Amino acid sequence: MQKLSENISIILAASSILLLITLFIVIMVVAYLKRDLKHLKEKETMEADFENQLLRSKLETQEETLNQLSNEIHDNVGQLLNSTKLLIGLTQRALPEPSETLNMADDSLGKAIAEVRALSKSLNKEWLQQFNFIENLEAEINRINAAKSLQIHLYRPESLSMKATEQIILFRIVQEILQNAIKHAFARNIEIKIKENSQQLTIFISDDGIGFDEAAVTKSVGLLNIRHRTRLLGGSVQWVSSINKGTQFTIQLPVNPSNL
Repeated sequence: MQKLSENISIILAASSILLLITLFIVIMVVAYLKRDLKHLKEKETMEADFENQLLRSKLETQEETLNQLSNEIHDNVGQLLNSTKLLIGLTQRALPEPSETLNMADDSLGKAIAEVRALSKSLNKEWLQQFNFIENLEAEINRINAAKSLQIHLYRPESLSMKATEQIILFRIVQEILQNAIKHAFARNIEIKIKENSQQLTIFISDDGIGFDEAAVTKSVGLLNIRHRTRLLGGSVQWVSSINKGTQFTIQLPVNPSNL
């Protein structure tokens, strides 16, 4: 009996030691995995920080380049065009009856000057920081309507309670939709309705174009860009289209009270 008790004690002791060794190994493995995971996270953080710093450096360089280009266009190219228009004006006044060709050249030069001014502004960093969605959308609509191939009708509030950076993204979304309606849908009329309350901004865009088969264009790059950019603003976009019945887009974005 005593020998049996001793054997049981030995077995229990051995089991305890084995259990402790196993527990120790498990603790060491868990500690190693935690250190490895921490190291991996630190590495990912460093890589992400490096990428952010690299992107920021690239953007700063691009901004500086664009500012220089904007000044160059405004100060040099713009002045040359204005001087040329002035000379044409003097020539028109000197002639008893200016030719139609000269008048057309004067009109074309005036349009070129307006385009150059718009381009110069769009490349300027300060202009981007003060970007106004409504103003730029109206300018885009006026430019498209002037071609008289279609008409865009806009119903909008006086302004939007969004940051300038967000308004730039929203403008690109709407611009993409308009370009799709013009290039692919061959629309004759487009209607844009913008509504905003204290919680939500809603934009309805409809056209009378040829429409498209929704099932066939689920992977369209243009539609994917529209959806991706809308998600960047924390919103959603839906579209309804069918062949020969036009297309309707509905964009819904949350209104951030801090922007008010």
